[in-house]
Amino acid sequence: MQAKTKVLITAALPYANGPLHLGHIRSTYLPADICARYNRLKENETLYICATDEHGTPIVFNAEKEGKTPKQLVDYYHEKDKREFEALGFSMDIFHRTSSKENFQMTQHFFSRLKENNYIYKKSVEQYYCPKENRFLPDRYVKGTCPHCGAEDQYSDQCESCGRTLKPGEIQNPRCAICKTPPILKETEHYFFSLSKFSGKLEEWIKSNPGFQEEVKNFVLNWIKEGLRDWDITRNLEWGVPVPNEKGLVFYVWFDAPIGYISSTVALTKRWQEFWKSKDARVIHFIGKDIVYHHYLFWPAMLMGTDDGFNLPSAIPVRGYLNLEQKKFSKSRGWYITLEDYLRIFHPDFLRYYETVITPHAPSDASFSLEEFKERVNNELVANFANLAFRVLSLIDKKLDGKIEGCEFDSEGKALIQKIIDGSREIDGLFEKYEYKSALEKTMHLSSEVNRYISEKEPWKETDHEKIKRTLYTSLNALFYISI
Repeated sequence: MQAKTKVLITAALPYANGPLHLGHIRSTYLPADICARYNRLKENETLYICATDEHGTPIVFNAEKEGKTPKQLVDYYHEKDKREFEALGFSMDIFHRTSSKENFQMTQHFFSRLKENNYIYKKSVEQYYCPKENRFLPDRYVKGTCPHCGAEDQYSDQCESCGRTLKPGEIQNPRCAICKTPPILKETEHYFFSLSKFSGKLEEWIKSNPGFQEEVKNFVLNWIKEGLRDWDITRNLEWGVPVPNEKGLVFYVWFDAPIGYISSTVALTKRWQEFWKSKDARVIHFIGKDIVYHHYLFWPAMLMGTDDGFNLPSAIPVRGYLNLEQKKFSKSRGWYITLEDYLRIFHPDFLRYYETVITPHAPSDASFSLEEFKERVNNELVANFANLAFRVLSLIDKKLDGKIEGCEFDSEGKALIQKIIDGSREIDGLFEKYEYKSALEKTMHLSSEVNRYISEKEPWKETDHEKIKRTLYTSLNALFYISI
């Protein structure tokens, strides 16, 4: 028996800092779930890995504002996210946490290996310091204007508008996010990862991978051409994975978060190395376009630098943002729909269908329209596919007492089944290329073909038992092929 491919699928870790909304599902967790289900149907040995991302300054900052400890905050959102993912039918094999012992151990292992291989060094840096609060202000504790695109109210480590990463001192018009006081720059010591040493290897790897989306590939290659900067991987905080032999210093969240993919696999199975190091295994990361830099550059370089034999990602499908009625989701303006709110009113399959059918395999944005949501669910999912299943099964129950025996297809039936089989092969090819929108559209087209066949045959009017049986047997087989 031929061995099946090992496929490890990850979804970008949800940040345990606030409620999930409809936009989070579109780019990451839903397509990753579709990919996992597809590979299981192909009988590939498949793992779907996810976890909450539980470190970083935003969590410490929000916990302070809410009068909680960081652990209390992340505990709450981990359980909330887990419940909502389960309610949506996401088939994750594990939903772990980056605050786990496995992630602490794996993160420190990565640090040790990278340091041994001369990819980690220590140097003095200037960090923002608030004289009023008497504390260093890492990342999200400082806000200002992006020097690249001019966007205001951006965090000091990354502009959410243009996606560029920022180094300390680069943000314009900085202010303390706690008290609004302009901070000063003060010297401290941090550890750096020599990302610049991997420019050639990363460029070669990206160019040689045919599975990467061309527009994303070109975007990343342009970043490499502009020159990669070494990466500050530590922060002056107490909450996080501690840096060995250092006081008050933890790893930057984007150092330990992707390691969470591996540590979650470690927590799931003793065979974790077969999925991360075997040459017959594939690693697929589903992400949104806001974290392209981290997954196409930082993370692969970390894997390369350990020299531990980790597989590099074979695919990193990128999808864009989801707006709400043509406007960006905004918690501060109250313009968003949480998963909790959605699940209180609607069936999860409606969301799975709608967000899949409006999401191409591309980093382009889309908009969630309540009116379009209603129309597409009612006119497509319900009136087409659900109606087909109801018609076939109810007619078998009514006309054949709920039982049906095999029989020969007539010429029309053979033509229909062949069309469905040919269409299923096309759908299989679309799944292999992560084209889930196109695959769903093709499926709905085939469903329409079977509905048309039944309408033309009119088995509800037919009196010939053999003709009824042949029509419904053909329709049931067609429904079976479409369903899988």
